[in-house]
Amino acid sequence: MQNIIISLLGLMFGLLITLMFEFFLKTNKTLRNRYYRRHNVFLGYHTHHSIYGLFFIAIGIALYFMGDTDAFLFSVLAGVGVIIVHTISDGRLIFLEKQK
Repeated sequence: MQNIIISLLGLMFGLLITLMFEFFLKTNKTLRNRYYRRHNVFLGYHTHHSIYGLFFIAIGIALYFMGDTDAFLFSVLAGVGVIIVHTISDGRLIFLEKQK
């Protein structure tokens, strides 16, 4: 039962933090200009914020190998939540995009 609660909390955290991030990007003119018009470009690729979901998942895997299964569940499902919201809001599952 504890694992289910931790899993749901992690998923909800990922969903809510990404929804808040996207809400502030869409409603704040300064942030919108900074992030929507001038994308983060790394080695010629635009990095979407679903990359942060992969980052959460990688941290979770590291925590699993360190023996902390509760933090593993929370972190991996937070990453999944970030990826889900970004996929829904962007209309596609994307992490990196080649800049033109």
